[in-house]
Amino acid sequence: MRDLRGLRILIVEDEWTIAGDLARFFSNMGAIVLGPAATVEQASKHTEAAEAAILDVNLNGSRVFPIADELMRRGVPFVLFSGDNHIAIPDHLRYASNLRKSSGNQAVFNALFPQAPGRPGPMLDTSDDVFALLPKLRLAARLLLGDVDASDRLVEKTLEQAIRDVDRRQLGQSTENWLNGIMREVAKTRGAKLMH
Repeated sequence: MRDLRGLRILIVEDEWTIAGDLARFFSNMGAIVLGPAATVEQASKHTEAAEAAILDVNLNGSRVFPIADELMRRGVPFVLFSGDNHIAIPDHLRYASNLRKSSGNQAVFNALFPQAPGRPGPMLDTSDDVFALLPKLRLAARLLLGDVDASDRLVEKTLEQAIRDVDRRQLGQSTENWLNGIMREVAKTRGAKLMH
């Protein structure tokens, strides 16, 4: 099993057998499981601490989208997990990974931590490895802008800005949080221009 030692993964799932299976799978890789939470209210208690998340779309009739929105705001990767084909995913979440519950644990892992081309696998414990963070940055950009081409331009502009601002980076701040902060600022100030 791959080592996810210390990574905090939020599991939001109202079917306890599935929730328990996911929790065991990720715990065996060293992850710290937050939850499993069976309601939006329970999940909201863990969103600030989560570094990745698996979100059941339909929680006994309630939709998990407020949790997805909060994670998207923070740049946290997540997978929408559903057993129902008839639930419409909001447009602003259409680039998030969306799996059927029949997909299995390995498919969930692969959707959460996509392998960078030419790399042996996710490099979760190397927070200063910008190359390893690119899949997460691309997902965050797509969730912010909702356009594939504009999202890639946003990642490019974020990295250019990071090179210019490297001397202003706060001591002890993780590379991922630093880059996500720059990305949100670039999206806010130049997002409309990137869409064209």
